[in-house]
Amino acid sequence: MNQIKMPLHAATVVFGGTFDPVHFGHLRAAAELSQQLAVDDFRILPAGQPPHRTDTLATATQRLTMLELALHEHPGIRIDDREIRRAGPSYMADTLAEIRAEIGPTRPLLLALGQDAANQLDRWHCWQQLPLLAHLLVMTRPDNAPTYAGKLEQQLRPRKVADTQALWRKAAGAVLHLNITELAISSTDIRARIASGSDPAFLLPASVIAYIKAQGLYRADDASPAGPVIR
Repeated sequence: MNQIKMPLHAATVVFGGTFDPVHFGHLRAAAELSQQLAVDDFRILPAGQPPHRTDTLATATQRLTMLELALHEHPGIRIDDREIRRAGPSYMADTLAEIRAEIGPTRPLLLALGQDAANQLDRWHCWQQLPLLAHLLVMTRPDNAPTYAGKLEQQLRPRKVADTQALWRKAAGAVLHLNITELAISSTDIRARIASGSDPAFLLPASVIAYIKAQGLYRADDASPAGPVIR
């Protein structure tokens, strides 16, 4: 019997990260979010030159290529490469403002971020602007409770909603905590494995591993960072 397809929500989700390299932890989280939210526009957004990061080893172009390889068989998730194309530091507030201008004032816009990042949101550039531009979708797990403090807690507490239905009623402003499966995989660990000569198989797509080998990325003698990265 054919399964009835539910209509997609008219909304845009932005899932950002450095993806140095992209791995199955990123892909699993993105897939779960895409399935749970059922929106018609789900975007992976690789950071260009983020200000709070100085340890990226792959260039922006290499990180973009690895994402393209990883998402080749996932047409429901597309890549937004605006930060890669943009010169200078990449701030999420600027990126969301650009996207908001493109999609209009009434379409829901969601920024997906991990709980650790959300806990330090008040360190981001113009962070108070983020809830005005988008809903904040915080990916969490049962053993990773929010630790908001001070002005951040004051800003986020009154915005908290209990379920996804609240996200479709307005364009921005809500904060939703959503449990997502967290795989024990990290880009830092993958880079360390490759540098030590270990095989990173089953931690990231085979196509990405092949590209890393072809480019000679993350080897022990690869000490030239691609430059700082900024939110």
